[in-house]
Amino acid sequence: MRFPALLLASLLAFPVLRAQAPPPPLKEVVERFDAAQAQVQTLQCPFTLTLRRALLTTPTVTKGTLYLQGSDFVHFAFQPPEDLILHLTPKALVSYSPGAKEGEFLKIGIIRNADRKFLGLGQKLSFLSEYFQIGLGESKDVPGTYFLALIPRTLATRKRMQALNLWVDRETFLPRQVQWIERSGDSWLLELGPLKLNQPLPATVTGFKLPEGIPVRKEFSFFATRKK
Repeated sequence: MRFPALLLASLLAFPVLRAQAPPPPLKEVVERFDAAQAQVQTLQCPFTLTLRRALLTTPTVTKGTLYLQGSDFVHFAFQPPEDLILHLTPKALVSYSPGAKEGEFLKIGIIRNADRKFLGLGQKLSFLSEYFQIGLGESKDVPGTYFLALIPRTLATRKRMQALNLWVDRETFLPRQVQWIERSGDSWLLELGPLKLNQPLPATVTGFKLPEGIPVRKEFSFFATRKK
């Protein structure tokens, strides 16, 4: 007789265990996200980057390690066979191919390329709200997160991007995934692994500079899209 009672109890409990509380007001999420970001002096984690081109059916998947230092920089060190390092600061976007010994440099001005600042990483939502309208919802694709859809509000940003999407951890209020969708339909989905917070970063990262004497193009082809 105990089995049916236990079964009934488990069935009654199941919906309670599965139910999720509705998301808090957007204002609260923004404030808690900004507060969490403010506590992060340095961050290090593995990443997986999935690139989907609008004109291609097969996505490209790459992996590596991401480093972030406050509002100073975000640094992507890609794993082989990808020959690429990206170093992003509020003033410039830099890429370097160690094997090819070539680099790219794109300056960020007050207006020109301003929407590229950190690409949603290491930034407060209150700052991003100057460029995007923010909407809040649930995420079924990434359990344990809130989904923030950022739609461009300025003409300059709309000319370049369709959307910036953030998946924010419900416990830490730090990003778990970031997605950039270009005007062309090309998209980049960045998935972050376990975060190592406020630990010293390698000197090769904090002191990163393009080697002297290598060819440097005045562009940033990471976001280059195919013309239709």
